[in-house]
Amino acid sequence: MAFDIRGPNSTVRIEDLDEPILELPERLDIPCPQFARISDQFDQSFEIEGAELRQLADELFRLLDAFRARKESQLESLGMVTADDPIVRASVFDGIVRRNPVHIKLEALMACCKQAVSAGESIRCRGS
Repeated sequence: MAFDIRGPNSTVRIEDLDEPILELPERLDIPCPQFARISDQFDQSFEIEGAELRQLADELFRLLDAFRARKESQLESLGMVTADDPIVRASVFDGIVRRNPVHIKLEALMACCKQAVSAGESIRCRGS
């Protein structure tokens, strides 16, 4: 079963309820009521608009920020980035984290929400 989130210019697909992105709020201990609707109503169709859409965009921003911080901390503790120059370190961290599938999906969801907010439209969520 899949779940599509459609904005004005893009669609993001979550393949199933076991996808790691859906566990993020709990794993990162960040309350995300709008994001939780995706898990809770995975087999349904609904729209998110207005204040709820802006709240979802904010939740996605916080998730993305916390996810990046956790991944950077993990990479650092594993000694995977050894550069002393802070600009080089940030660039290396960014390159590694941006290739992570969860990060890619979070950014796509955030872009979808931003497009809808900018256009004054809703996002349509549909389980299949």
